[in-house]
Amino acid sequence: MREYVIFDFDGTIVQSKMLAIRLFNELAAKYGGRQIEEAEIPRLSGLSIPDRLKALQVPLYKMPPLVLEGKRRYRDELPGLQPAPGMREVFARLKNHGYKLGILSSNTMDNIQTFLAQHELAGFDFVHSSTNMFGKDKAIRKMARSAGFGLDQMIYVGDELRDVQACRKVDVPIIAVTWGLDSAKLLAQAGPDYLCHSAAELEAIILAGSGKRG
Repeated sequence: MREYVIFDFDGTIVQSKMLAIRLFNELAAKYGGRQIEEAEIPRLSGLSIPDRLKALQVPLYKMPPLVLEGKRRYRDELPGLQPAPGMREVFARLKNHGYKLGILSSNTMDNIQTFLAQHELAGFDFVHSSTNMFGKDKAIRKMARSAGFGLDQMIYVGDELRDVQACRKVDVPIIAVTWGLDSAKLLAQAGPDYLCHSAAELEAIILAGSGKRG
């Protein structure tokens, strides 16, 4: 059994996709991009971040300052955000089964902790914030060292292509959830260990002994 279950935050734990789109639209012109039209959201969800930025005419080098400003605005929007359906119950049952829970996110520690407190989502053993959007494999290694466990003791739960790619680099099993930022098709093409469509399915996969490949 892999006793550590590590969750991504935005899109996986918190329903923040539409907020991310709104914040992007508010900042797009400042960083040289164009706004996202509602009708193109499904298509954009099926693109990698570099391809998405290209479609929205945002130079890749402008992504870090755009994200930084978005995180500051995100803080003011926290009262309106909600956990993904069923996740509160999943956390509680996993803890009852003896799992240790963690969060690894590129969002700020303050935003994450504030959201967890607002919704009384207790039970996380640690929260790790990493500012490097495209170095999540390094962030996974750093988080494991900091928390004192091996990569062979964990499984990751995320909602983006980059989550799957990072876990492949460090040989960590990943459950990709389809209710977040990236489309189910894009996630499936990346080849996660599991593709999950609901909180109940996620819980069943973990309790059945997920992370044992083959």
